[in-house]
Amino acid sequence: MRLWLRYLHEKRQIVLLYFVTAFLFITIGSLYHFENLEKLLYAALLTFVIWGAAAIWGGLRYVGRSRRLEEAARHFEQSGELFPREYWEEGQNGDGEAVFGAQDYGEAFMRLLFLVSGEMEAQRMRWEERTAECRDYYIMWTHQIKTPIFALRLLLENGETHDRNAFLMREELFKIEQYAEMALTFQRLENISSDLVLQKYSLYAMLKQAVRKYAVLFINKGLSLELQETEAEVVTDEKWFGFCVEQLLSNSIKYTPEGKIIIKTDAAETEGKTVLSIEDTGMGIRPEDLPRIFEKGFTGYNGRLDKKSTGIGLYLCRNIFLHLGISFKVESQEGKGTKVMLTIPCGKRL
Repeated sequence: MRLWLRYLHEKRQIVLLYFVTAFLFITIGSLYHFENLEKLLYAALLTFVIWGAAAIWGGLRYVGRSRRLEEAARHFEQSGELFPREYWEEGQNGDGEAVFGAQDYGEAFMRLLFLVSGEMEAQRMRWEERTAECRDYYIMWTHQIKTPIFALRLLLENGETHDRNAFLMREELFKIEQYAEMALTFQRLENISSDLVLQKYSLYAMLKQAVRKYAVLFINKGLSLELQETEAEVVTDEKWFGFCVEQLLSNSIKYTPEGKIIIKTDAAETEGKTVLSIEDTGMGIRPEDLPRIFEKGFTGYNGRLDKKSTGIGLYLCRNIFLHLGISFKVESQEGKGTKVMLTIPCGKRL
């Protein structure tokens, strides 16, 4: 009924013109006392029937096209495709010649939509193919780069040189490995939901593993570490959570020229949560940069000073935290340090 009312609204000028014309004929006939006025009324009634039949036929076509357009709109909202697959199987798609050969505007409009939809579908498939090729290449590259990294690590560990240069080489090699791991994580982020394995883990054990991995950076910069022992268990994914902790540690070490890093846990106000805080005595974050540090590609004032920041690490952390059900908060004072607080779902105490 809604579409029929819309059809009558669009054709209101034609309907009004018909009734005005019929009224004029009948009025003039009455004023001049035509002898065949009854026949004139019969002709008006007959034309009304013919016009009504034509209007109903046009309305059926209008309602049909409108319903198909609405179906296409709903299908586009749900799937991103303008028309369902069965439309293509019915051979409804055409080309430019089909548009020019249409019998009316409505038919030409529908054929044009099919033509545009077909081109959009072809472009989408080409884009997906190129994206898949790039993704496969970067995943392959990230896996392959680990081989020379591992070989270089073995050479450094088995070498007889233990001077300052060898130590710095180990540090730079560690950074290369971390950048490669970040690239692999970025590629996997799209399918993180299917890769999550949520279990109870000892929070202290995971923290010790991350700290041990970054020991070379702590030693090289002369930073002290205060790691509070905890008996808390958390419900998370060990691999993805460990990556985030490593990124937060990496940032703390990078932007802390001297001082210490404090890692501790507290019971959250909400039952069943544990708050993990990672605090440093580094250069801090400017107030205007603080709201944007988790944005993709944002480096801020500190990142421009470092000239090596990618603005990807915290962006990855934010997305991973959202999938793990971890809420996060950052407090910072420029020149005094930064504190990151994570509220993590946990099991009962050990």
